[in-house]
Amino acid sequence: MSIAAVTDGRRGWREWRSSRPFAAGLLLGLGGLELIGVSWSGLGFLRFTGTAGAASWALGALFIVAGVTVWRTPPLRYFAGVLAGVLSLVSLVAANLGGLLLGFLLTAVGSALAVAWIQQQPADDEKDA
Repeated sequence: MSIAAVTDGRRGWREWRSSRPFAAGLLLGLGGLELIGVSWSGLGFLRFTGTAGAASWALGALFIVAGVTVWRTPPLRYFAGVLAGVLSLVSLVAANLGGLLLGFLLTAVGSALAVAWIQQQPADDEKDA
């Protein structure tokens, strides 16, 4: 693999990442995985999760879908961000205190970033006189 191919790959990655709310999708996905992980790991004090375990799986899957939606279709970031914000509040009550607060914090910040993200306009090479 040549250096030019690596440079082109990095440039393509940077362009893709900067054209969408990357951090928002990443935090939403990580928060969803954390919610699932807390209920799946079977920690000593959460051995029998019951309905909170089912809620953790459902909410975690929805957060992952919201993160992928933010990455794949940036125009839907408002819908996905608001939905994730509401679901992050629901996770506090329904899913073991939002995945021991870490999942709640990740998804709340990710949803805020998704709603607040603004696509940057490409810089014009010509200066307006």
